[in-house]
Amino acid sequence: MKKKEAAEIAIQKSQLIIEYITQILSDERKVNASMKFLLAEVNHQSMFILDIYVPEVGFSKQIDLEIPIVHKLVLYEILLNDLLDTFIEHETMGVGRYYSMKSMRSNFTGIDAFNASGSQIKINFSSSGTDFQDVISRYEERYHELAEQVYKKQAQKVKRR
Repeated sequence: MKKKEAAEIAIQKSQLIIEYITQILSDERKVNASMKFLLAEVNHQSMFILDIYVPEVGFSKQIDLEIPIVHKLVLYEILLNDLLDTFIEHETMGVGRYYSMKSMRSNFTGIDAFNASGSQIKINFSSSGTDFQDVISRYEERYHELAEQVYKKQAQKVKRR
């Protein structure tokens, strides 16, 4: 698969992931869900899958993202931009900054999606490396730009009152 084909699929899969996030965070129950990007062998090819787990409601699903692991950064870039576009000005849902945690039991490299009632989804990209950090740097830069714009809009609303 060529990078252009992967990008076309990534646009569709990103929207699917956004839909899952929105549905999970729309539930009135407080949940602590996880999404983890993993590698799987599909038809003798290393493919990218997403594992979704919401223990509070007993929901577990693996989605074949139909993207070879060599093009995972294409999906990450599209998804991170879609997350910002969808949630940065949302009234009850949001996304956080990138962070990384390493422990004896697990490694986490990702972001949290959350809602106003305290639910959260830990989105674990399970990645590292210079190219991945470049994608994250662009996300962080855009996150700060958009957050500043939202802050200015809120300040203007307060001044008008």
